[in-house]
Amino acid sequence: MQDKNYRIRTMNRKEVDFAIEWAAKEGWNPGIHDADCFYSADPNGFFMWLLGDEPIATISVIKYGNSGDTILNY
Repeated sequence: MQDKNYRIRTMNRKEVDFAIEWAAKEGWNPGIHDADCFYSADPNGFFMWLLGDEPIATISVIKYGNSGDTILNY
């Protein structure tokens, strides 16, 4: 078996849509316009875990306002 790289990186906007579709297929109920709102608030707050080139997990940790508070979504 070939070793695959495990890595974490920020997602681009298109990948955020992928993550939302993935969550919906798993039974989550993502809001219709949530991606646009949250991505506008913090485009660096979306992360994807990959094994090789295959996405295996996503998370969003969105900073909003100047207080440093975050919204954590799995």
